[in-house]
Amino acid sequence: MKKRNVIVPVLLCVATLMSACGKKNTTETTSLFEPMSTETESQQETPAQPDVITEDQAYAAVINYNKAIGSGIDGEINSEGYSEYWDVSTNADGKIVVLYRSYTGAQTFYYVEPTSGETYVTELVPGIIDEEQETGEKFNARDYLGE
Repeated sequence: MKKRNVIVPVLLCVATLMSACGKKNTTETTSLFEPMSTETESQQETPAQPDVITEDQAYAAVINYNKAIGSGIDGEINSEGYSEYWDVSTNADGKIVVLYRSYTGAQTFYYVEPTSGETYVTELVPGIIDEEQETGEKFNARDYLGE
């Protein structure tokens, strides 16, 4: 009988402990142990590189931007013999430069950062404004890629 009196309380204690261990604790949110990894920092998480804007996309975005603001510059060249043209290149700083040269000789430069899409505009008018000057126009070329 003595043995039975000892076994029952021990079993009750074990059952209580087992049920307490199996219960989810909603107040504890962090692990007690930090996970170890054998990978190096650069291998663990490499941030995704954003899509880089190409020269063709930058040109299309500049045209779409000008259409959206109603500037009158729509990418079509005047065929009446005026010296008007578009040019796209990448400068030494890695920025895409979209150049519009109007028939008056004024040159408008759109500097597009290929990663972020941030764009600013400068203007040069040979004989009047001999150095490029920022116009204050700024936009994100990514906003005009799909129009």
